[in-house]
Amino acid sequence: MLDRTRVILLAFDGFPIYSLSSQATPNLWRLGEEGGYALDGGRSGLPSTTYPSFASLLTGMSSKRTGIRTTAHRPGAVPGWAGEDRLKADTIVHAALDAGLRAAVVMGDQKLQKVLRLDEIERAWPPAAVVPEGTELDAHGYPTNAAIRPHILEAATDSDLDLLFVHFNETDTLGHDLGPAALATRECVRAADAIVGEILEALAPDWDRTILAVTSDHDMTRRLPYPAINPMASRDCAGLADDWIADGCAAWLRLTSGVDAHMAISRLTALDGVEAWRWREPNVLLLLAAPGRVFAAPWVPASGIHGSISTARTLAMVGGGHPRVPEIAASIVGRSPRLQDWAPTLAGLLGIELPEADGLDMLEESEMVSAG
Repeated sequence: MLDRTRVILLAFDGFPIYSLSSQATPNLWRLGEEGGYALDGGRSGLPSTTYPSFASLLTGMSSKRTGIRTTAHRPGAVPGWAGEDRLKADTIVHAALDAGLRAAVVMGDQKLQKVLRLDEIERAWPPAAVVPEGTELDAHGYPTNAAIRPHILEAATDSDLDLLFVHFNETDTLGHDLGPAALATRECVRAADAIVGEILEALAPDWDRTILAVTSDHDMTRRLPYPAINPMASRDCAGLADDWIADGCAAWLRLTSGVDAHMAISRLTALDGVEAWRWREPNVLLLLAAPGRVFAAPWVPASGIHGSISTARTLAMVGGGHPRVPEIAASIVGRSPRLQDWAPTLAGLLGIELPEADGLDMLEESEMVSAG
């Protein structure tokens, strides 16, 4: 009889998808070849930014339902009309603990840890989302991959853990500052893959009952040398919105009361650099920039950006010796998974429920395809 299932979920922030190769990332490549991976990657929601993506990944819910709709924070906007600054729904980690399972998290972004309420988890690093003094930090003040490595390996070797969630952040920082194709970013990807190799070794004794899922929150693209888009700077758009907030290559706008929505959409989407739009709650509009373009904000990344349609691809691969890994592999090979599909799939394997999830259980989908 198979011992209880172990689920390991590794998530890379801002991982440049085209970096995945047999030479640059041999351990991830081998994992995908032996297990399975989506050739075109998975899909994040929009905006394709960190906080909304990870909220969907861990709850199995769309950003409309999680309330986490932007990574950009400023007084008066979040929480408020543009979303929440702390998740209200339970994550798969919370659900596992409520079911009596043992779970742990290792985070490379202490701010994200708070947004996802993972600062509540007893076995979490950093503890209570407070980075210990002396920890090596990157240029944005987050723990480096090297700093979180020993905590990851300690948790990976604990055979009593049923669920482990790991967040790597450093590729996102370097991608923003130097660009996703910069030498330092590529070296960071290689170093992260080396840690994956160590994780695989640590999991070897339990491999036959392990499911190892690997994903990311969004892709990243090079910023082009064009001016940042300011929807309110255009004379044609004056007065159309009474507030707005930029989120990289996306921007949330609250239309002014009484403004004709069709006219507002027509004028706003005609702005240079705007590629598309999405309608949300009444009078709330999401603008999406063309590839390489970004919206104006107090801080605009120098080299690498994300948030729009062009950066909505994610890593999507699965490995392990658990007998149901081939079914998950078949599902993600056949259809690019959304971030919100991972939590209900992994929850089902752990024997727990996420009743509010609107993502698809990939195993149920695989069974329907096989039966049909």
